[in-house]
Amino acid sequence: MEPKNAGLRVGMFVLAGIAALLALIFFLAGINFTPSLQQETYFSESVQGLNVGTAVKFRGVTIGQITDIGLVAAEYPPPPGAASQKVYQQVVVRFTVDPKKIGHSGSLQNLIAHGLRVQIEPQGITGLSYLDVSFVNPAQYPVQPVPWTPESTVIPSMPSTLTQIQDALEQVMSSLSKVDLGKMFTQINALTTTLHDEVTSGDAHQAVAQAAALLTNLNTTLTATNLPATTASIRNLAAGPQTMQILAQLNQTTAQLAKITAQLPALAASSQATINQANETTADLQAQLLPMLAEMRTTAANLRALSAELARNPSQVLLSAPPPPDGANP
Repeated sequence: MEPKNAGLRVGMFVLAGIAALLALIFFLAGINFTPSLQQETYFSESVQGLNVGTAVKFRGVTIGQITDIGLVAAEYPPPPGAASQKVYQQVVVRFTVDPKKIGHSGSLQNLIAHGLRVQIEPQGITGLSYLDVSFVNPAQYPVQPVPWTPESTVIPSMPSTLTQIQDALEQVMSSLSKVDLGKMFTQINALTTTLHDEVTSGDAHQAVAQAAALLTNLNTTLTATNLPATTASIRNLAAGPQTMQILAQLNQTTAQLAKITAQLPALAASSQATINQANETTADLQAQLLPMLAEMRTTAANLRALSAELARNPSQVLLSAPPPPDGANP
């Protein structure tokens, strides 16, 4: 009995060891028994840096890993005569996505229509890369149809950043190769010569010389005019005693006019009352009003004459004696 029990114990120990070894292998390999979404994509560029088990990320968050990398021509054999087509020269990359990582994101086809694409991104300077899933402009990177039936749902790819830079440089170099550099240098040399001639002896030179002469004349005129002295003279004249005296007389005359104007309503009322009371006092009332009216006319005439003289010859009024009367010899 003992040999049988010993063999049973040894067998159970071996099975337990095998189970533990398998569990360790699954753990180290990152095998997940939870259901996952199978996806695939195609690249026309090199997939150097990608390997089975490489992470698939969305904005830096790992959502899956690569499960297989192969050639399209081997995975989907082309029909006779179609092996040289570019579509069969691509690389197929299959990967899984953990549903728990992406949650309820809606229909995958709807996401693809809104610009969901896969791109190869480098991991620093290590030489390794990973798959980056992101949203881009769907019109810039449209979905490319394939002539075979994919095994999994296809998420379209887009060129990596490095590939885009290389393509742009190739286009620039191709454009430069078509440029006639000798002809361009000849045209630049001719343009430089023409510009030099214009600056030294052409229309541009004449325009610069005329501008310099104009500035010189303007400077001479300003110096001869002595604008600061003229401005000071005008300021002194405005603040001089004669100007102040004329202004004082104008203020006095204006005050007298205001006083007389203020008295007119009262005089008119008094005159009306006097007329209503007795007609025999009309002569006396007229005798009182006539001198005042004559004084008003004289004052108004003086003001008109002074205003006309100021408008006709302000400097003569402000700085010198009044001009001789009309018709008299100077």
